[in-house]
Amino acid sequence: MNTEAALNTLWDAAQQGRHFPDALRGQMSLQEALKVQLGVLERREARGEQRAGWKVGWTSIAVRRRNNTEERAFGHIVAQRVFDSGVTIPFAEIHGEQGVEPELCFTIGKTLKGPGITPALAKAAVLGVSPGFEINEGRAPKGQAPDLALSVADNLSQWGIVVGPMLKPVPPDFDFGKLRVEMRLGGIVEATAIGEKVIDDHYLSLSVLANMLGSFGVPLEAGQRVITGSFTKHTVHQGDSWEATFAGIGKVSATFA
Repeated sequence: MNTEAALNTLWDAAQQGRHFPDALRGQMSLQEALKVQLGVLERREARGEQRAGWKVGWTSIAVRRRNNTEERAFGHIVAQRVFDSGVTIPFAEIHGEQGVEPELCFTIGKTLKGPGITPALAKAAVLGVSPGFEINEGRAPKGQAPDLALSVADNLSQWGIVVGPMLKPVPPDFDFGKLRVEMRLGGIVEATAIGEKVIDDHYLSLSVLANMLGSFGVPLEAGQRVITGSFTKHTVHQGDSWEATFAGIGKVSATFA
C-alpha cells in the first residue's frame, strides 16, 4: 500500500489519542509497517524528541510461533523515555494495559550499518550491557484480533525503558545463555528465567537489528541503546515496585506511583 498515506492515517489518529485505526487493519506487510514506523520516528524528532535507540521484537521461538512468523521486528526508543534505575513513574502517564519486562540493554560503542552484520561483528561493537526494564503501553483496542503489521507500525507497544548500571566491558566469555533473571514485586519473587530457555542469542538479535535498519538506510549508531527482548512479562498496577536481578550483571528497579 501507499506507505505515506498509511503514515498520515496512523499519525493523525495518534494525535487524537486513537491507535490501530480500522482503515489500516490488514493493509500492510511487515516491511511496509517498519517503513511507516520510521516515518513516525522522523515526525517525533521533528517536534523535538530525540532518538535514543531501539528494541528488537519477537526474539523468542515461543513468540514467533504464537505470531506464526519467522520474522523479527524492531521498535524505536526516544531519549525522553529513558530512565535511570530507581525511578518513580507516574502510573497515569502510561495508557492502556501497562506492562513491565526485564530485558538486557546493550550500549553500542561502534556504529554498525547492514547488510552483512554478523553476530561476531555485533559483539565487537558493544560497549557494555545493563540490566533493564521495558515499559509497555498496550494501545490496541480491546476485543480486536491481533494485527502484527499494525502493531509494528505502532512501535510494538513501546513506551519507555529503565536502565541500571552498565557492565563495561562485557567479559568476552560471559554466557548469556546461562544468565539467570529473577523478577520481584514488592520484594517477593514473581518469576525466574534462564536465558537460553526463553530468548534468542543477544548478539544474533543485535546483528538482525543492524541488518533490518540497514535495509532502510539507517545505521545502528554508536551511543544508542538496544533492548533485546523480554525474559518474563508482567502486568503493572498502580503502586507496584518492581526489581529485576540479572546474575553477574546487576539490578534494575522502578516504582509506578
